[in-house]
Amino acid sequence: MALFGKKKQDENNSEDKKLEAAQKSKEMDIILQARQEEEEARQARIAEREAEQEKFKSELQADIEKAADAAKEVIGMYPARAGEERFFMLVETHVYTDMADPEDEIVKGILRGKVRKGQEILVLSGLDSMNKVTVNAIRNDDREMLEEACNEIVELELSKGDFKDPDSPDEQNESRIMTYAVLTNLPEEEGISEGVRLPAMLCEFSRFQGDQEYFGQLMNAAMTSEFAVPAKVSGGSTSQRKVSFAGMRSENSDGKPMLPAFTSVKAFEKHKDMLAKAGGFNSALKLDYSQLCGVARDDNHGGAVIDPLGPVIFALPKEVLDTSVKTVQFHALFGQNKIAEKFVPGEGESASEPARPAQRLREYSVTNPVPGGEYTFIEDAVKKYAGSQADIAKLCIVVIIAQDDPSDRAYVCIIDCPKEKFNMHCKAIESKVSPFLKAIRKIQFRPYEKEKFSGEFFERYPWTYNKLGF
Repeated sequence: MALFGKKKQDENNSEDKKLEAAQKSKEMDIILQARQEEEEARQARIAEREAEQEKFKSELQADIEKAADAAKEVIGMYPARAGEERFFMLVETHVYTDMADPEDEIVKGILRGKVRKGQEILVLSGLDSMNKVTVNAIRNDDREMLEEACNEIVELELSKGDFKDPDSPDEQNESRIMTYAVLTNLPEEEGISEGVRLPAMLCEFSRFQGDQEYFGQLMNAAMTSEFAVPAKVSGGSTSQRKVSFAGMRSENSDGKPMLPAFTSVKAFEKHKDMLAKAGGFNSALKLDYSQLCGVARDDNHGGAVIDPLGPVIFALPKEVLDTSVKTVQFHALFGQNKIAEKFVPGEGESASEPARPAQRLREYSVTNPVPGGEYTFIEDAVKKYAGSQADIAKLCIVVIIAQDDPSDRAYVCIIDCPKEKFNMHCKAIESKVSPFLKAIRKIQFRPYEKEKFSGEFFERYPWTYNKLGF
């Protein structure tokens, strides 16, 4: 009986082991299947990433080729002069390394055209800023020294040239040459009248259109450019002159046509015959950016389109223009009161004639201080002082910019206080804010009671401090 019982127990143990082994086998199959699925998912992700990388590389290469084709077309409008081929280059990065001359600066980008060592070139940036420098050294993408380079990635070591000396230690640590500045060898007079900075920047639009800093500099270049705008001009004298402008349909214009404008006379002349056949617009007026906005924002247009026939088409819908005319840069160039009025026949110049300077309605433009930076400390110091003085009712800080020299800027502090206390408060406030005057190095003062302010002045330029709280 005991033997039978032991045999039965052995059989039961054997069955349990079989069940346990089967269970383990089933669990192992599940684990292996999960691992296999995980590996398949991992391989799918790798393949997806590789596909995305290949797509990105393909798009990047297409953008580079598109930019190269556009640059070739722009440079093709300017034949070589005295055996020197034309070029331009957008500064993409700065290279910090040892240089033969400590005052030199190294910049990197894709060269469009040919440049040689020892060549004197122009640096175009900022509010119509133009400087001359010399190419002291050229390196290719492998950092090999070259005597000349053509249509390739290069590092250019540039001399200080006619850049002014820094005014402070902070400026000394900053690069003289801005990112997205344009380097070129177009002669100075053509660099202005033909507006090479804007078309050069537009050539690289496909590569940098998502970069906010690039777009800001692109709009800056547009504001400092002059445009050849197709037009029909009839009538003899200025007082009898009638002007009509062309329009081009666009999906971005809310049903209104866009105003076509060309970045140079050469670009307009290239398509002049086609424009004449299309609508009789066989002539063009040269308009600055303010005048361009005046036409493109009128009741007949929904914005402007720059170089509508290529090589790079740049649309500026009305809402973009509306925003741009409110910026500090626009006010610095055209003045507070010249907010892109509608075009008046006679203000534009024939594209074949030299453009006269834009009309200046005031000596200075007025704008609000830019938040952040040094103004944070200035505002805080002024508010603390005004709050400690019982006889200061209100105080407003604005910035004035000389129209003939945008670098000439100053803070203006308008103080509402008793006449006999005005000079005392001026001296006290000046002593408190002087340590923070870096980017803008001057401050002036105006008594509120003596100045004639328009009813809307303090709506546009709110009180910095108001004891009554409104």
